[in-house]
Amino acid sequence: MAQSSAAIKKIIYASLAQQTLGRALAQLALLTKGTTNEPLEDIKSNYQRLLTHWAEKTADPERETIFLHLLRQTYELTDDLLATRSVKPIATNALFAKYWEPKRYSASLVEEAMHLNEQGDMYQTAWVVSAITLSCIELFDENKLRILFEFCQNQHIQTSMRALTGIIICLILYKDRYPLYPAINNRLQILLDDDQMVQNAQHIVKQLIRSKETERITQDIQQNVLPTITKLAPKIHRDILSNDSFDTDDYEEASHSWQDMLEESGIQDKVEGYAKMQREGSDINLSTFSQMKGYPFFNDFENWLLPFNTAHPSVGDLTLSDSDEENSLAKLLSLTHFLCDSDKYSFCFNLQMIPSDYRKSMVEQIKMGDEQMSDIQQASSQLISNLYLQDLYRFYTLYAGKSFFTNPFNLDVNVHETAFFRFLNPEGDFLKQLADFFFAKEQYDNALTAYQKLTANQKTTDLLYRKLGYCYQKLGQYEEAISCYKKAELMENTDQWTWRKLAYCYRMQKQYDKALSYYQQVDAATKDDLNIIYNIGSCYAELGQYQKALNAFYKIEFLQSDMSKSIYYHLYMGHCLWATGDTKAALEHYALFPHDGLAEQLNKACISLSERDKVYIVDYLRYH
Repeated sequence: MAQSSAAIKKIIYASLAQQTLGRALAQLALLTKGTTNEPLEDIKSNYQRLLTHWAEKTADPERETIFLHLLRQTYELTDDLLATRSVKPIATNALFAKYWEPKRYSASLVEEAMHLNEQGDMYQTAWVVSAITLSCIELFDENKLRILFEFCQNQHIQTSMRALTGIIICLILYKDRYPLYPAINNRLQILLDDDQMVQNAQHIVKQLIRSKETERITQDIQQNVLPTITKLAPKIHRDILSNDSFDTDDYEEASHSWQDMLEESGIQDKVEGYAKMQREGSDINLSTFSQMKGYPFFNDFENWLLPFNTAHPSVGDLTLSDSDEENSLAKLLSLTHFLCDSDKYSFCFNLQMIPSDYRKSMVEQIKMGDEQMSDIQQASSQLISNLYLQDLYRFYTLYAGKSFFTNPFNLDVNVHETAFFRFLNPEGDFLKQLADFFFAKEQYDNALTAYQKLTANQKTTDLLYRKLGYCYQKLGQYEEAISCYKKAELMENTDQWTWRKLAYCYRMQKQYDKALSYYQQVDAATKDDLNIIYNIGSCYAELGQYQKALNAFYKIEFLQSDMSKSIYYHLYMGHCLWATGDTKAALEHYALFPHDGLAEQLNKACISLSERDKVYIVDYLRYH
């Protein structure tokens, strides 16, 4: 069966990353099958000569340099061949289109870009930087990165931060390729010799990591927060209509009832939690604005990354329709920094459907409610990069033609494993920050590798081993987790948290005797922890000590009489009662476990049940 171009590309890139050039060339020949490709023949000939000299043990101080050059040539030839076979959207704007086209930049285009960097305004330069970034993501080119490095020094902070963001994304995407270009390494070292630029780059990396939770946040808001608010809204609305006098006791009572409703529903805590996440940089606006991307404006893909401009024809009518241009909603939006540019355009298109008088009222309300209006003109470089990444995220996830583009947000942001990480970690402290950040965001695979690098670079502590152990545990690598937890235990042998985790991992390994020992240690140090007592009982049950298990379970009943929702408690009670001969009581407990899952659980039971017994138990509960 013939391989697809995408499959061949994947094999070639993987081979080149491993520096197995012969395998890559064999696959590349499949792309040119039936035709003569002179560049490919030149690469193969040069590689054959290099192998011949190596086999003959001919001294050649340039051998490594030549080999790396052949790797570069093979990468580039692969890119060029595949580019002719792929279809990419065409930008309608001439300036954007010039830099977007996924091909290698000519010397003249580089020169034009350098001139634009010096003479262009913010809107032009920032937009062009996005075009270059998109183009480089689709087809790697040293000249594109060279231009982005220059734009990092642009006088407009919006442009320079877009350029730095593009560089970070491309270096992560092409972490195996860019080291083959010494000029890029040199330019990167110069760029990140500036402390502020290092801090900005570190922040961009964290934001890329944070973007991994955007989909989860959006789903939670759409599936949990908004439905709850919608459900409460009619009740609150009715109370407002029935209490139109704000200076009465009834109104005060109604106000408190709304607050009580919000607190009882849990929605208030969620809203406050998301507000905090937004302040930290999380994108909580996607759920709202994803529904506002159907305007014709967004049919042209380049508009998704257009800097917000009140002079743009699409929002010009909004400004002109307001008598006071300086106080128009469009003008206010251009000064505020709580929405990314794409969402500002969406907001404006919605505002155009609102009468002018209402828009003026909205302006006053926004001004009155914004406590930071005095600082509104100034946006930090980190805030700018946050909002730009939101623009990029919307483009790559919401644009109708997104399948034609390589989505950089699908990347594994394992920046600590790249060659350029040393520039981001000059003092050695960013590695720990990054590891802890991965850990906090529950990205345990990257947290693990980051903590592993820490163990090699600094003095280990019990806390570091606990974090390492927890990463292994969450990844299902229980033996490794136990090893780390045991090391932490040796350093701090009274830590109940570590005992709990050791017990859990031993239980997952079915080493119930060791798990029981640790659960008992925790039980001795705590007072009537129902979960610990339950786990002690389940371990006894798995070890066949059914009466001891029942004693633990009866203790739970004594401490908490209502066990109706504790289905696994009832399952183990049923097992132990059956094993001790009290089948009637066992069936009463089995009846409290979901019937559709009982048969499967009986097959995994810690007691000996015949196949006939399993069938009888299920059928007995079905017909009684």
